Amino acid sequence: MTAVFTPGMRVVCRDAEWLVSRVDAAGSYQHQIVFCTGVDDLNRGHEAAFLTQLDQIKEVNPRETALVRDESNGYSRSKLFLEAQLRQMPLTDPAPNFEDMGAFTPMDYQKEVVHRALHQLRPRLLLADQVGLGKTIEVGMILSELIRRGQGNRILVLAKKSMLSQFQAELWNRFALPLVRMDSDALSRLQLKIPASKNPFEVYQRIIISIDTLKDIGRYAHFLENTRWDVVVIDEAHNVSGGSNPERHLSYRLARRLSRRTNSMLLTTATPHNGRRETFGRLISLLDPSAVPDPNLQAYEAKDIAPFFLMRFKEDVKAEAGSNFSERKVVPLEETTAHASEAEEGIYHQLAHIRQRVLDKEIESQAIVSWGMYKAFLSSPEACRSTANKRLAQIKRQDPGSPEVEELALLTRQLEQLTINGSARFKTLLRALEVMGWDGGANSPRLLMFTESRVTQQALAPALARHFKLKFSDKEQDQAGQAIAAIHGGMSDSALAASVESFGTGRSDVRLLLATDVASEGVNLHHQCHHVIHYDLPWSIITLIQRNGRIDRFGQKQSPIIRYLMVETREGLLKGDSEIFERLVGKVEEINRSTRTGESVLKLYDATKETECVGEGLVRDRSGLKARIESTRDGESGELESLLHDASHFDLDLLLGDSEADGSAEQESNGLQDNSRIRLLGNAEFLEQGYRALQAQNRDWPGLDKTTEQLIFTPPKEVARRLGAPWVDCEMVYGASAMPEEAWPAEQQLFFTESPKRANAAIQAALAQKGQWSRELLLTEQHPVMKWLSERLMMLQDRGEAPLISSPWLEPGELLFCFIGQVSSRAGTPLIVDPHVVSFRKGGKFRIRPLKEALTEVRFDQLTNTGKQGGLPEHLMKGLLGSAVDQSLYHLKQLKDKRRAEIWPRVEQETRRLDDWFFRWASRIDKQLAGLPAEGKRATQLRNKREEMEKYLEDRKEHWMWSHFRATEEPTTRLVMVVEGAS
Repeated sequence: MTAVFTPGMRVVCRDAEWLVSRVDAAGSYQHQIVFCTGVDDLNRGHEAAFLTQLDQIKEVNPRETALVRDESNGYSRSKLFLEAQLRQMPLTDPAPNFEDMGAFTPMDYQKEVVHRALHQLRPRLLLADQVGLGKTIEVGMILSELIRRGQGNRILVLAKKSMLSQFQAELWNRFALPLVRMDSDALSRLQLKIPASKNPFEVYQRIIISIDTLKDIGRYAHFLENTRWDVVVIDEAHNVSGGSNPERHLSYRLARRLSRRTNSMLLTTATPHNGRRETFGRLISLLDPSAVPDPNLQAYEAKDIAPFFLMRFKEDVKAEAGSNFSERKVVPLEETTAHASEAEEGIYHQLAHIRQRVLDKEIESQAIVSWGMYKAFLSSPEACRSTANKRLAQIKRQDPGSPEVEELALLTRQLEQLTINGSARFKTLLRALEVMGWDGGANSPRLLMFTESRVTQQALAPALARHFKLKFSDKEQDQAGQAIAAIHGGMSDSALAASVESFGTGRSDVRLLLATDVASEGVNLHHQCHHVIHYDLPWSIITLIQRNGRIDRFGQKQSPIIRYLMVETREGLLKGDSEIFERLVGKVEEINRSTRTGESVLKLYDATKETECVGEGLVRDRSGLKARIESTRDGESGELESLLHDASHFDLDLLLGDSEADGSAEQESNGLQDNSRIRLLGNAEFLEQGYRALQAQNRDWPGLDKTTEQLIFTPPKEVARRLGAPWVDCEMVYGASAMPEEAWPAEQQLFFTESPKRANAAIQAALAQKGQWSRELLLTEQHPVMKWLSERLMMLQDRGEAPLISSPWLEPGELLFCFIGQVSSRAGTPLIVDPHVVSFRKGGKFRIRPLKEALTEVRFDQLTNTGKQGGLPEHLMKGLLGSAVDQSLYHLKQLKDKRRAEIWPRVEQETRRLDDWFFRWASRIDKQLAGLPAEGKRATQLRNKREEMEKYLEDRKEHWMWSHFRATEEPTTRLVMVVEGAS
């Protein structure tokens, strides 16, 4: 590679001038993909990407820079040009900066996540904090830092379809990180706008899409194979762990494919394993195949997984979180328990009779017969009738003479006499609603109610509507606009998102969200709601904890109130079942106050298996089920729980070394100071001054309005088009700079504040009034408007020009040459970004010092343009420029050597870790091979597996590690300003 291109460079390609916005490695890292924004009149604002092996890209030689005197008042033009250059620099400071990161107050346990990510050679983490601790915020913090460092330009987020809008809005509202939601409708619209051969995942740079949409490997495999990402985030990542047959698991195959096509990867889940070491090992291996030293993914230690894993519980962070968690209340069961009616007792009698015949082996033991219909009746008569009718039709086809036929026929006749309206459970619900003061009106408290049965939901929603004289439609598009909204897994992702958003909006009509378990995972419903009712009780501790976590989570301002509805029967064989249900509820509350996972109780790690365990225990061994619920026995699952606890609390200093644990201390000891985090103006100052400078050149642009704490920005057409405003008709898709369409306020204006407190209040106001999308945002550097402004202000100077200004606080004849230098890896990763000054005095003396220090000496912020100039002739100034460039490059080479001394021990340490891992891993393969016929199928598979891993290690060392951390021979530098002394 003959030239290395870095963000901020001005280059010429295809007879046009461009500003480099980012650089990616191409293929084997011998070439680069150079992403640019047009600078010339004909291409201004257009986005393009050039491949160094195909296009002739010429950098502007800093030695040929023309110096142009700044005639503006107070040198405002130079100050804005310099500030724009500084904001375009990627950061290389090892330590994260949490100041003004977003509209929230970061907790220490969340900061720890960011430190852990940045201390990795490539950030790859499994975030397994308990439900409700704010994993989305942690993801946003990491993404913000990676973007600042030029390592987060292309982002892909995978989430459940019920989570798309929420996740997207959270990152936008809190961090101004724009993710374009590619739900099924949006993807169809995009494919109509682009050629059939065009990769839809290359159009937009930051995408959020549902796992269900993307896991269609056959349809998207070609596009995914040819798409590289900087970061891939997978929410609810336990869904991609592969189960018992990973090669047939589409979600796992998708995750594995993406893992190989991304630099950084973040997995989030509150349920990181299913009790088996193999499935957890597979999840860790998605992050790094060289983590687990066992080909079968079963034998590993805490130190192997600790660098990739974090798990904290509410009890771990409760003291720090303070009022961000509210103590929850469970309404005593005696207040929410009813006795079955006489008609219902008849049903219970028949269900008990069927159970007895199963126990007597007169009827075949099928789950649906043993306990399935009973569980359905505990939900509603309609649910039981539906289940019984299906089973009756099935058994009539399979075995018409079975005694089960007669029993089920009697049961279905009895069930025809009952409806949900007359059930004891429904009447208990009405009493609970009366206590709450809920009638569906505008003053009713928001209520989240769960049922496991879709049939029950279909009966319950209209029954409540009739009772309270409310309108109700079962059409999915109507749910978001009525007092009772019913959501389920069969809804489209857009309708589901609209319903969830409406429930979380204070002014919406939705007062009750009646949900199946589609809403039990991930969705934040605590903003407007602190009541949850379990209409029927799931026979799963996992499901109960997930459900309660929708309102009992970080940021809940009121005490969550939980109600479990129960119905008791006098029927002898079933009478004791309620004791089991009470134990399940009690165990959920016990887990809430501990540092254990709910999965660790029954040690089944799967909600469906827990349900089956409870069902079989009720039928065959009630005392054994009681003992299992209370048991603390350990097996593989218990041993794994202990291992994960140890890994999450592992002293990483033992693995990372002191330098890894304290990067700033190491920098100081090496004499290397990072100057990449330098700003001369605040964000609001920059936006206000920069936009008004551009507006002076574009008289038709709207004005920028300002109040005490707010800036109101009306985007000119140029900006609106670049940001993808929905009202601008444009054939081009600006995928690198597009804002979410939903984020645009109806006023077609953007509202900014510098106050995190005010921005957070705006988020709460949005949730109270109109939905998830905040009208006013914290003004952060990564907001697309600020990115546009920086690039536009960098065009204040023409190609190959730098401003020249004067300062009376410099000696006459003294010159400050202001440079921004960069040392990059062979892959284009910024290793050092250093703004510095090379100053010359009479007699040829020079010195080099940080830019900020030099600007303070010349009182840069106080300079006024008096028109006075220095006395150096132009030819002498030109000659000194060449010497200044030489000194700048020499300075950068010295920094390169110091940075190499800092970072190379980490690279060598990683090399030793990889070698040690492969020795342990390959030894197990070789041991298996020793006992197999050399030409056998199994031996061939093992040899292929060994060869594949050897190739992976070679690629990891040569093509990734060396390319990303071995600096190119020559640094780059560019002149951004010259200050001369003038008396």
